[in-house]
Amino acid sequence: MLLDFARPMKLWPLLSLFLLASQSALPGQGVAVLEQKGDDALASGLWEIAESRFRECLADPSLTADEKAKVGVRLAESLIRAGKSPEALECLNLSFVAKNPESLFWKAQAIARTGHFAEAVEIFSQLLADPKAPYRTEAGFSKANLLLALEKSDGALETLENLANEADPQISNHARLLEVEILLDLQQAAEARKRMPLGDQVSVKDRPLAAFLEANLLLEEGHFPEAANAFLALVSQKQGQTLARHHSAVIGYADALKAQGDQEGAAKYLLTFIQANPDSPVLDATFKRLEQWLPDSPPLTDPILEQLAKWTEIRPSELPALGPVTNSPDTGSAAAWPIESIPNDLLAYSLFTQAIGLHRINTPKSKWDARVLMDRLRLEYPDHSLANLALYQMARWLLDEGSADHALALLDTLRDTTKSPALRGEAAFLEARSAYLNGDPKKAFQLFDEAASALTDGPAKAARLNAGIARLRSGELNGVTQILQNGVPQDKELEADLELERALSTTPPDVSRKAIEEFLAKYPDHPRAAEARLAMAEAALTSQPPDLSFASEQLDSLTASAEASAALPPAKLALVRLRIADLSNDPAATIALARSMIATYPGTPEAADATLTLGRNLFETKDYNLARLALENLAFSDSDPERAQAAWLLAARSAALVPTPSSKEQALKLFDKAVALPGPLLSIAKLEKADHLIKNLSRYAEAAAFLRKWFDSLPKADPLRLPVGLLLGDALYALGSTSPNSYAQTLEIYDQLLPLAVKYPALTYRLQYLRGRALEEMPDPKDPTKKREGQALIAYYSVLETTTPPVEWDYFEQCGFRALALLKKAGRWQAAIACAKKIASFNGPKAKDAAEQASHLQLEHMIWED
Repeated sequence: MLLDFARPMKLWPLLSLFLLASQSALPGQGVAVLEQKGDDALASGLWEIAESRFRECLADPSLTADEKAKVGVRLAESLIRAGKSPEALECLNLSFVAKNPESLFWKAQAIARTGHFAEAVEIFSQLLADPKAPYRTEAGFSKANLLLALEKSDGALETLENLANEADPQISNHARLLEVEILLDLQQAAEARKRMPLGDQVSVKDRPLAAFLEANLLLEEGHFPEAANAFLALVSQKQGQTLARHHSAVIGYADALKAQGDQEGAAKYLLTFIQANPDSPVLDATFKRLEQWLPDSPPLTDPILEQLAKWTEIRPSELPALGPVTNSPDTGSAAAWPIESIPNDLLAYSLFTQAIGLHRINTPKSKWDARVLMDRLRLEYPDHSLANLALYQMARWLLDEGSADHALALLDTLRDTTKSPALRGEAAFLEARSAYLNGDPKKAFQLFDEAASALTDGPAKAARLNAGIARLRSGELNGVTQILQNGVPQDKELEADLELERALSTTPPDVSRKAIEEFLAKYPDHPRAAEARLAMAEAALTSQPPDLSFASEQLDSLTASAEASAALPPAKLALVRLRIADLSNDPAATIALARSMIATYPGTPEAADATLTLGRNLFETKDYNLARLALENLAFSDSDPERAQAAWLLAARSAALVPTPSSKEQALKLFDKAVALPGPLLSIAKLEKADHLIKNLSRYAEAAAFLRKWFDSLPKADPLRLPVGLLLGDALYALGSTSPNSYAQTLEIYDQLLPLAVKYPALTYRLQYLRGRALEEMPDPKDPTKKREGQALIAYYSVLETTTPPVEWDYFEQCGFRALALLKKAGRWQAAIACAKKIASFNGPKAKDAAEQASHLQLEHMIWED
């Protein structure tokens, strides 16, 4: 089962809170200008400026009580919009602000922004029930959106139905449109059609949305030509549409073409769209379709693959010192090198989709190329959502090829590093399957259980079914066969267990919750009652997005009951609470909970997990000293070598970021600790150690010796030669000032790397720049008094000999301007003018500078074209 890397496109925003635009300036003497500036800043989206202005207003003693309350509300609004909801709540709880009738609405908005959706829903319900409440209608729409975020579609529809009965047609018809959005997403097209308002009833503002929904309805109803025309009309008319909806219409048109049998035309249309809109917010959906439309065994000349190959010619512009920790057990893979690169969804999706297509060709070379592309995705974009999915996909391929040990190492890494519950579950499922096939049913059912707790719907059901089979093989659940075959329970306790398992495995998350509630009503005293509640909490954490409010409610009910708490391992309860805080992106709370867990449950596996979580959050909040101490303590005591290696590496990175010489020396020792362990992070640790020696300690000879031995040991085709070679080149070049022969060694390394760049122009640009830089420092063998500037010029200018604009400008233009500088230095004015015009002809970021230099040189040296 391949995990869908593109989230299903919903027709409504996940959490589009109806935050209102700031209204008219407040009356008053002496502060009117500040108030107006605050309101203008709010209207312009300059939240920090608005906050400043309203704080200045509040400091003015001339404000009346009413004016002060209104300014306080505006300040709270500014804070909410700026993402400072806790501060906004503090403001709204001030006595003079709380008296303002608008404060309750903004309080609900702030509470919602902190993730407490259920509490916010209650307040919005209160406002919706009060005909005189300010922002009553907006409260209703906000409530509906929050219910959607809580996966309570029925409640959202009920709320919108109430709004649809409002006397104001603009409100009622907008509510109807939102109902249609939800029903379409629930694949209830017939019911959606019944709710769809007539065109002349819809307000001008809502007509683009109505047209989009009508096109989707036509598509769902099988009216494909009409749907195509409707989507095409939306594509042609941007006015009034959001960017996401306009681009979604493009996808809708492609879907309509596909539905009419023109898959080739649909794919070509999407490829053209992506080329023109590389930063589109719907790239995930477009690339998912391209992946689905690739044949099971495509030729290399498939139009989709050919276009993907063009896009994947992009390469990162540089390899920085420190990237995020990325586990990779593949010590011969470029994926082991962490890089902070500029986010590029087009390149990331292209790499992933091209890799999937190449692997389908099913030849040894195409499979190798697919793996190289997945490695490159993880190398260049380790923080992208596809990076861990690439790791998962590679593990699947390795399992299919019989490389079980390597695959399992990748899956262990994935389970430890990914924040995606679904992806963690998929990895556990694959590991469980491998364990079962290798004759270890006990490990298998444990992993199947882990997978089931992380997955939903059909995949969760499959995991639980496989867990039952594995338990049966290991001798657990005696009598399950008779129960399942005869349908007559032989053991009441076992019957209850199976009912619970079925409730957990055969339904979607929201229905599963209801099934578990029914189970608890039927078996309130069952020994697994507390476990069932905890399962509901864990399931809530696996939803997308995680339902943190529901999970918290379940944990609160468990901890409130002494009997329930006694039935569950307290460390496990604490770890779930920690996961909630971590997923809430609340570093302060996460750090506090992790510390509490470590102190309360020392020596347990949960405490080790908590320590790693603590160290990561301290690192992410830049508290590097404390992060290092926590991670060092974990690494010293942890019996798990892979987790210990991760702790050593992150501790080393923390020490490296402390700007003191002693800390940087300590970082080197910590890198050595990570390098000493034969775990999945070995390549990363070795690369970062070398990088640290070069960038932070200036110990170039030591780094060069370390990297040279490693580089020479790598096979010629190993992608890891690229990052190792580039670092080795940096070290050797830095040695050049004291050891001139190092420049020749540097050039030799870059020459060895050039064959790896044949298909990647951007990498070629970088290597030619580095080659030229080395050549400029090397003596000319024909005249040792001169440098090899002629060869450097050849290296630099070679990148300008392309006939198409580059996909990466940095090293391309650096090469061009270095070539121009050498020509100017040599007084070769005509050639310099031609070079400058050549640079300008590509219309890159520095084209204007190049054109101006060409013009200046022409005027200064009176060189004119015929």
